[in-house]
Amino acid sequence: MKGSAILAIVTGAAFLLGGCTGGTPYGAPPATSSQAPAPSTTTSGGSSSPGPTSSPPEPTVLPTNASVITYYIAVGDGGTAGPLVGCGDSAVAVTSQSVSFTDPVEAALRTLLASHTEELGQSGLRNALWQSTLAVTSIDRNGSAITAHLDGTLAVAGECDNPRIEQQLLLTAQEAAAGPVSITINGKTLSEALSLK
Repeated sequence: MKGSAILAIVTGAAFLLGGCTGGTPYGAPPATSSQAPAPSTTTSGGSSSPGPTSSPPEPTVLPTNASVITYYIAVGDGGTAGPLVGCGDSAVAVTSQSVSFTDPVEAALRTLLASHTEELGQSGLRNALWQSTLAVTSIDRNGSAITAHLDGTLAVAGECDNPRIEQQLLLTAQEAAAGPVSITINGKTLSEALSLK
């Protein structure tokens, strides 16, 4: 009788300890954790990683030091030294000194617009933009389409300066972009801005 009592006590103690240590009573559903699983994000490669979603950092564009090519006018040259423009003139490519830039189109136009003398040194080349005070405000790139936006005052000395200015700006920008570039001045297309002069 004493052995049966001891066995009953041991069995009861084991049952109680099982409940205290997280055991599941027969017929009861298994306990679920109250802690939600960590969220996961899928990267572009398809793998999952824990943590909140975040955009990849923008690539850092480091400044480049290089020369740029700008265009000036050989008056009366008749297209001998470069493309024929204006009233029988030529547009002539000139390589600048080294400048620091992150966008080559912006750098070439900025270099061209910084010159406010009528002639380029002793070269005999004319700058039809010399009286204008224009600045590059932005360069928009949408796929292969590039638009350079300029603001400021456009000054034209005579009728022949319209095509000279147009070609100085366009050829300089297109050389830097290695392709077509559209130009606006104070929100108007280049041809519209020149037609008002």
